[in-house]
Amino acid sequence: MAVAGNQFGLKAPPMALSSVPLKMYTTLSPESTRNLLTCFLWIMKNAEQSVIQKWLAYLTPLQLNRILDLLYMCVSCFEYKGKQSPDKVSTLVLQKSRDVKARLEEALLRGEGARGEMMRRWKTAGNDKFAGLNENLRWRKEQTHWRQANERLNMAKAEMDQEAIMSGNLATEANLIILDVVETILQVSLSADCKDNQLGGVLKVLVHSLSTNQSNTYLAHCFSSIRLLIIKFGDVLFEEEVEQCADLCQKVLHHCSSALESTRSQACATLYLIMRYSFSSTSNFARVKMQVTMSLASLVGKSQDFNEEYLRKSLRSILAYAEEDEDMQSTFFPAQVKELLHNLNSILSDTVKMRAFQKDPEMLMDLMYRIAKGYQTSPDLRLTWLQNMAEKHVKRKYYTEAAMCLVHAAALVAEYLSMLEDCSYLPVGSVSFQNISSNVIEESAVSDDILTPDEDGVCSGRYFSENGLVGLLEQAAELFIQAGFYETVNEVYKLSSLFLKHTETSVSLH
Repeated sequence: MAVAGNQFGLKAPPMALSSVPLKMYTTLSPESTRNLLTCFLWIMKNAEQSVIQKWLAYLTPLQLNRILDLLYMCVSCFEYKGKQSPDKVSTLVLQKSRDVKARLEEALLRGEGARGEMMRRWKTAGNDKFAGLNENLRWRKEQTHWRQANERLNMAKAEMDQEAIMSGNLATEANLIILDVVETILQVSLSADCKDNQLGGVLKVLVHSLSTNQSNTYLAHCFSSIRLLIIKFGDVLFEEEVEQCADLCQKVLHHCSSALESTRSQACATLYLIMRYSFSSTSNFARVKMQVTMSLASLVGKSQDFNEEYLRKSLRSILAYAEEDEDMQSTFFPAQVKELLHNLNSILSDTVKMRAFQKDPEMLMDLMYRIAKGYQTSPDLRLTWLQNMAEKHVKRKYYTEAAMCLVHAAALVAEYLSMLEDCSYLPVGSVSFQNISSNVIEESAVSDDILTPDEDGVCSGRYFSENGLVGLLEQAAELFIQAGFYETVNEVYKLSSLFLKHTETSVSLH
């Protein structure tokens, strides 16, 4: 289905379009897309539940995944955009009134006959016969325009308030319907013994809904569904959906800083449950601890809309959950949670320092560099802070500095990969990057303190892989191109070309 281009962030399917008629790919307008999705959700809500279950059970796993993609699109389409600014509305109303008036006068002046002749006489300077009449009529006209503008402004504000209420209710209702359909798909998949095929798609929709503007009512139901998903399928999710779980930890942690106490309570309970159910497996719990720590580091470095005070309250609530959980008192879980929260509070203390230098970019970057330097023995956190620094540089259009941060990140990943296995098509640690910058050799110190990268959740992120390394190199090359450092671009491509030739990705080489 071709809907509104690709504004909802879905990846295009890898299929050849040359053999398909062009008319089949004519995109619909966003309004038409929204109307179609509204019809789809209306049917999902009002149709008999047994009919929907039979229909979903009839679909193949591939078709069910397409339904989940459609629900993902619905989340983006029915996101609450917020109330429009009154100042903006008044400006638009007045501007619209003036535009209509100007167009009307222009049309009359261009017109023929008595009306056009009369308007031309009124516009002609020195017409004493109609001077008084002209002044009176113009005054009345301006008064009428002023009254009309104010009446329209008052109507616009009332309509704006009504539209905001309707938009909020529609967003809540649409997302609750999406949540019901997701749970129905999961029930059908569970009864058909093919849950593994849909778990990733279900979690993707739920995590995406947490990243959009949602009502407090929906968030309560969404967090409840996520907790139920973890209780039923936690082992599968932690083992097979590592990246999705990392995204989930970041979104839940972000809601732990919400100004609404009810939302914070739901987020705290969900985050505690994630840690509790991952504790049954040592590798899973270590990975979750690292994911939560990296999520907070990323949140501190990138996001500006989280509240540190509320987040610290949420962390204290999670610690209270661990200390009062009688079933876990005989284990090391409470001590592990306390250690994790201590590390998180240490990261939050960096936030206070960073906010003190928000108006001094040079001091801010120097502080972020020292923070990244402090994580020399923690590759995951150092990588996160290097990426945070790169984003800050890009925002200020310092492309060379941003590219160097990504080169350091790529060298860090190369060090990790070289410890696992010796591959001729991969860089031999950070030494291979010395032609780009002599400072990159600093990353070699990280690997000396890590004897077993796979243990304790170390280096378990998505970037610590061959594809992650190439992705970092390609990003660095693009930034060097924007900075005009074409000789350095050649050195970067030398490192990535060996891997691309090995995997025969000729498209990337071009």
